[in-house]
Amino acid sequence: MSEATRPEPSVGKQLPKKQFTVTNALLNDYFEGLDLERSRFDSGAAPVPTMIATDADNYFGESAFSQLRGHLWMRQEWSFCKPMQAGAHYETEAYIEDIYKKRNRTLVNTAITMKDAAGDDVLKTNHHQSFLLDEPVDQVEFREPSEKQGARKFIVPEGRPLEGLEKTITLEMCGQYFHGSKSYHTDKQASLELGFQEVVIGGRMTMAYIGHLLESNYGDRWFSTGKLDVKFTNPCWPDDVISVQGIAMGPIDDDPSREGVFAWIEKEDGTIVLIANASVAMA
Repeated sequence: MSEATRPEPSVGKQLPKKQFTVTNALLNDYFEGLDLERSRFDSGAAPVPTMIATDADNYFGESAFSQLRGHLWMRQEWSFCKPMQAGAHYETEAYIEDIYKKRNRTLVNTAITMKDAAGDDVLKTNHHQSFLLDEPVDQVEFREPSEKQGARKFIVPEGRPLEGLEKTITLEMCGQYFHGSKSYHTDKQASLELGFQEVVIGGRMTMAYIGHLLESNYGDRWFSTGKLDVKFTNPCWPDDVISVQGIAMGPIDDDPSREGVFAWIEKEDGTIVLIANASVAMA
């Protein structure tokens, strides 16, 4: 369907149910595209990474505005109920929960539920996708991170530092992660057509590193009880070196049955790519 004939999103719009299978090819692209070790996920009935589910979040064609120039992820909310397994088949259903304004962008909040073959909820997620509707532009301009309101300078909370990781995200990694497809996450010309000056590292990739951080530190508790709220603050570009960090904060004040976590991704120059609030059930 072309942009000209695509129906514009509207609040309450029910989207079609879709099928999703955790294939070996999908897993290979995930681990190789992120440059992560796969071995610990290949033993017996080990669950697959939670952020594999971003491949099931494929409702852009039904929830996007026809004005695509400069569109970006702004926020992702996740709640995990059951671990996903390699080779398993799942079904997703979705609807547009809200459309709202934030600064110069219009955001579409798509609510998605994934169920397993037994009909049980596996996860729920809300995807907040932003669009530049009111000021079509030839080139998307970004404010300097240091000039943004509240620019880092968030306060790192007190708690126990989690074992984090550092990665350099290359264009080759992007191509692998997105299965060789051509888009503004893998191809510069496609990025220029949307008003960007360079390939935009996909939010799926950066958010997956947060998922990996939480899986590595919380294991089964994360797969079955994890909750995550990610806000994307600055774009990430090819060859950026990123540091993925987190702080375990102990019991949450208003829900002592859950342990809170604060996590973030930071570039070498101090630019914050995203911040995340997460929690798991107490052990």
